Amino acid sequence: MFRGQHSTVQRRGRPSYDMEDGDSAEAFRAFAAGVALQREDPSPLWVQLKNRIEHAILDGTLPENARLPSEQAMCSMFDLSRPVIRNALQALAGEGRVIKQPRKGMFVAPRAPELAFMTSALGVFDDLSAKGYKVTVKTYEFGLHPANEDERRVFKLPEGFQVIRALRVYHANETPLTHTLISLPAHRLPGFEKLDMEGRSIFGTIRELYGLTVARADRWLKGAIVPPEVAARMGVPPGGAMIAIESVAYDHDGNALEYYRAYYNSEVAPIHVAPTPH
Repeated sequence: MFRGQHSTVQRRGRPSYDMEDGDSAEAFRAFAAGVALQREDPSPLWVQLKNRIEHAILDGTLPENARLPSEQAMCSMFDLSRPVIRNALQALAGEGRVIKQPRKGMFVAPRAPELAFMTSALGVFDDLSAKGYKVTVKTYEFGLHPANEDERRVFKLPEGFQVIRALRVYHANETPLTHTLISLPAHRLPGFEKLDMEGRSIFGTIRELYGLTVARADRWLKGAIVPPEVAARMGVPPGGAMIAIESVAYDHDGNALEYYRAYYNSEVAPIHVAPTPH
């Protein structure tokens, strides 16, 4: 090469962190400057680092979808060895706090949608729709049935009365969220069992056609092993656990209007409960 001539070196692979993610780099550098790990602490360094990064993600210091520095860059920032950095990142990835994208790097994971329907009178369909999610429903059963003992107790029905049952799987953004068996008092909803309810909100349709609305709902939760047929419809491995929900919704006169039993996949959307002081 002659004097005065300059060569341009083209870098291959991932773009420079500073060049590609200026805002992310600045935010992480500011966060790292305030991290002081205790080497004398009985807690391992990787656990301390993992906890500090997790806290920064939860409080918004490190925002969703922000790209993280490389392991090598973090080694310099925190004065730690590569295995320590790697263990911290693997733990965060295992908890869903960060995600690795091939050839792009490690990113702060977007938060899963939270549902507040446990503390409101809304059903899953209406709560998800109100939050802007695409809600789809697959109905496996819809029709009249003789009321069983639980349904007679909830709706205060005498022997021989019927209920309308709907067995449905609700999807949030095309991912199965709940497997729900819904019971309704047939004598209060004449002709409801003849409607085409595929993809429609049960509460919304009852409100529109019968003028009945829900004033409040009682719900009970417990952990439960998912039955094989439920696991198959939800697209999850058999034998796993989900949240089992039992719910009774009441109208403004205090009469039970809906009774459902559901399996809820909290891996798709955590349930948000916000108690109010009395």
